[in-house]
Amino acid sequence: MSKTWTFIGGVIAGNVGVFTAAGVALELNTRKGCNYGSMDEPQRLALPENKDR
Repeated sequence: MSKTWTFIGGVIAGNVGVFTAAGVALELNTRKGCNYGSMDEPQRLALPENKDR
C-alpha cells in the first residue's frame, strides 16, 4: 500500500513542478518586456534577410 501512495505522491509532485516551472517562465518573459504578442504572425515567422549581398 505504501508503494501506491509513494507513486501517487510522485505523480502529484511532478505535475505541480511542471506547472510551477511554466508559471515562472511565463512571469519571467512578461517581466523582460517580451513583445512577441505585438508582432503579427507572418512578420514573426519571416526569415531574416542577408545584408551582405
